[in-house]
Amino acid sequence: MSSSRKRSKVIAEMCEKWDYAPMLKKIKVKEETKEYIELTQRFEAAVNDILAGAKEELVAKNYELDFETLCEEVLRFKNSGAKMYEYNGTGRIFSFKEELLLLKLLAAIPQAHCICQACTLERLPYVAYHMAQQKNKIYPREWDVNHRAGKGWLINFKIEYDYEIFNSFPAVCKLIQNNLSEVNEKKK
Repeated sequence: MSSSRKRSKVIAEMCEKWDYAPMLKKIKVKEETKEYIELTQRFEAAVNDILAGAKEELVAKNYELDFETLCEEVLRFKNSGAKMYEYNGTGRIFSFKEELLLLKLLAAIPQAHCICQACTLERLPYVAYHMAQQKNKIYPREWDVNHRAGKGWLINFKIEYDYEIFNSFPAVCKLIQNNLSEVNEKKK
């Protein structure tokens, strides 16, 4: 099964679990993010090649990766007990792919609800918390107390993905527009 089909299946399962109707919407990504995606793909391919029996030095040279870092990644994966290797060079709670999945899930909110930037960022901590639980991630205890991701994580996510949020979600809140039109209707 290809990774895009697998990703689509995961999104569909999460949307179904959380009662979201998927809406096809692409998330626009900044150039630095594209570079990170490319690095992630190189690391994942390199680790898989090494696990398949290729020599580490040749693989590092072939994928233009630091030899020591690649060896550390292979060792970390072997010690993790995970079934599939996923590069997470940032040491954050979610991998880069999972953070993009969060954005895609937020974009899949049914049209009946507002998907503006403010409403999306209001939903984000709850969706992130549920995803962290579902994927058995290690996260701060405060998340369990409040049943949502913490403010520090949210601020860092907003800083990291400001471009994607700004370009993928409308600035104007649909709920405010609806409330204003209802008020104007009552005044007439």
